[in-house]
Amino acid sequence: MESMGYPKETNTFDPTPLLSARVQRYAPGAIRRLLPLENLPGMISLVAGKPNPEVFPFDKITLSLKGANEEIVLTRENGLIDGLQYGLPGGNPGLVKWFEEFQSELHGINRSQGWTCCIGNGSQELLHRVFQVLTDPCDSVLIETPAYPGVVGFLQAEDYKLVDAKTDRHGIDPSELEKTLSRWPESQPRPKLLYTIPTGSNPTGRSCPEWRKIGILRLAKRFNFMILEDDAYYFLNYEEKSNGKSRSYLALEQEVNGETGRVIRFDSLSKIVSAGMRLGVLTGPLPIVKNVIKLTENINLQPSSTTQILALSLFQHWGRTGFLEHCARASEFYRRKRDVFAAAAEVHLKYRATWDVPSAGLFFWFTLRLPPGEDTFELLSKKGMESGLLAIPGVAFMPDNRKTYQLRASFSLIAEEQAYEACRRMAQLVDDAWGDWVREFVPGRIEKNGLSNPTTTVSA
Repeated sequence: MESMGYPKETNTFDPTPLLSARVQRYAPGAIRRLLPLENLPGMISLVAGKPNPEVFPFDKITLSLKGANEEIVLTRENGLIDGLQYGLPGGNPGLVKWFEEFQSELHGINRSQGWTCCIGNGSQELLHRVFQVLTDPCDSVLIETPAYPGVVGFLQAEDYKLVDAKTDRHGIDPSELEKTLSRWPESQPRPKLLYTIPTGSNPTGRSCPEWRKIGILRLAKRFNFMILEDDAYYFLNYEEKSNGKSRSYLALEQEVNGETGRVIRFDSLSKIVSAGMRLGVLTGPLPIVKNVIKLTENINLQPSSTTQILALSLFQHWGRTGFLEHCARASEFYRRKRDVFAAAAEVHLKYRATWDVPSAGLFFWFTLRLPPGEDTFELLSKKGMESGLLAIPGVAFMPDNRKTYQLRASFSLIAEEQAYEACRRMAQLVDDAWGDWVREFVPGRIEKNGLSNPTTTVSA
């Protein structure tokens, strides 16, 4: 793609007019907003009801790193107290600074352009916070479909109007999105948010190329909406370097629109460091981050101090280069698992299903060639359990709960022999479904091409 060049002047978009009514009803935390002042020279603070560190039972925490004869030792003198004590609602200042510098370098964004980072107890929490900051119950939301059910669940619970951002093998289709927004009824407010997983989408495993991101960014400016870039699989990208990996929405925004501030980015440590640590990072415009922090102050006070100090110690030990090297090793580990599963699918599921080999992430998205009217929810609930196969039926990823011929299969944990056996069992489910259909609708005869003919999907 031809370089577009950076504009001479860059505007900073102010999302304040898009804030929800409900977030404006929240007041800043009376205690948390004073905590940074405790560090001023000579200050005597009577503010927080912090426990005295003398009662903490831990004297040190030792971290032993895989593949190295190295240890990180946290003591009361070098950070352990901070990890055991109450902290700031936006996250440990050292960890926030580390990510601000990292994001600036990785995505090529200028730290003077009105953005910052904050930490959450996983990116899922941060996503929920941002929806609360920018939307009210029953609002319309553009959501990449098939959609991540973790977001669909809390949106459906508050009666949001979920509007499909239609996808194909390259992710969201900008032309279809433009049609949706251009035809929007004048009497109704347009959606303020587009939610997307641009790298290794959950569930499809597909990634959005740069040329499509450019089109979507232009639509965001034209129709005045924010982009929630949920990039949990950004570091598990299997595209060859020679092909050029797609830059993030965050990295492209200034170049494409001559402005910054419409992209809110979510990164997760779950897939690359530890899922149990529950650490997510939000990068976005100051007004959004400040309001996310305000919600945290009022709801759960702060993200975990202990896991933050463990992560910060690890990142300081690695440095940015070491962190990226670790991510590259993790990506190569999962690439090998993906390739094994792709080979197993080719052996057992050819002519029984269609699929794209995922370009990133942890999932295959299969469209099973099932008899007319069949549904993977019923198939997996009954025959799947009997055959010893668990997978997520496609209906779980459809905001309107429509029936589908699809299912999501995760390859992250299974061994090579399990991959082949899982695909064999999936193939058997397809064969049995056609056997049942033939016995019911074609008594006494079996069509030779019965398995390869049905290629349509049910509203997929």
